[in-house]
Amino acid sequence: MLPSQRKIYVSQSIKVDLAEGSEISVKSSYELLGRRVGGRESLSYTKQDQNNYLRSKRQNKLAYGEAGCVLNYFPHQALKNPSFFYAVQLDSEEQITNMFWVDARMIIDYGQFGDVMSFDTTYKINKENRSFVVFVGLNHHRETVIFAGILMYDETTDSFIWLFETFLQAMSGKALKTIFTDQDTAMAKAILHVMPCTYHRLCTWHIMQNALKNVNGVFRGEVKRALSQFFDEIEEENDFLMAWNHMLEEYNVHGNTWLKSIFDIKEKWAYTYVRHAWSAGMKTTQLSESFNATLKDYLKSDLNVA
Repeated sequence: MLPSQRKIYVSQSIKVDLAEGSEISVKSSYELLGRRVGGRESLSYTKQDQNNYLRSKRQNKLAYGEAGCVLNYFPHQALKNPSFFYAVQLDSEEQITNMFWVDARMIIDYGQFGDVMSFDTTYKINKENRSFVVFVGLNHHRETVIFAGILMYDETTDSFIWLFETFLQAMSGKALKTIFTDQDTAMAKAILHVMPCTYHRLCTWHIMQNALKNVNGVFRGEVKRALSQFFDEIEEENDFLMAWNHMLEEYNVHGNTWLKSIFDIKEKWAYTYVRHAWSAGMKTTQLSESFNATLKDYLKSDLNVA
């Protein structure tokens, strides 16, 4: 189907909206709606068209609803405190996608303790699934300090590039030594683009959870025993490579694509490669997750951001 021929009709958009309201994923709703008309090829639009439609609808709601209150708050804070910094990202249609802010305390804390930071986008602030993201670190008492707050609706590489560039602008160009994140490809590309000298480490807890989902069966339920040595014990590269090959032989998993993908980025998580990088004692994004857990006591999913 040519792009010019693709269209989501009103009757279809109603069904798409109902599916989203029922918290059915885009993939599942697209398959379901396709089956109702005899197959996906009978739909007048693609799954990407459906994604684009939902994104546009959410952004319009953001621009004309809760965002208005938030954007009124930002200039008010800037008048009260000249150190308050905020920025808003717009898409090609001038719709708001992401919002970023830091206050004077955050700037001071980052100047003193901003060598290592944890960044996690999994916390959703409301029923619209908007990510509330905080850049967090540790002070000299090993207490959590916040370096920035972000409301994100668009989590593409371009948005992460905007986010990190804005963060550096707010912090007078001071880049991190080490950043901890989950295994997000778009985020990884943005970090390399904006902060090429920053050491990007992956959360080992997330990797283990992904291992349990993807390869626990082929490891006969012993995936934790098999992989834990690579997270915490092996120091030398030759020893790492020998142990990895021995593991592949022992469990006959040479062709496993997930293991190959994680091996290809071993420099971001394996103790052999990360042990010399300054990390303030962090190995995971648990700092972010602990902060997110605290937020849940104050923010409920039916609250408007404003």
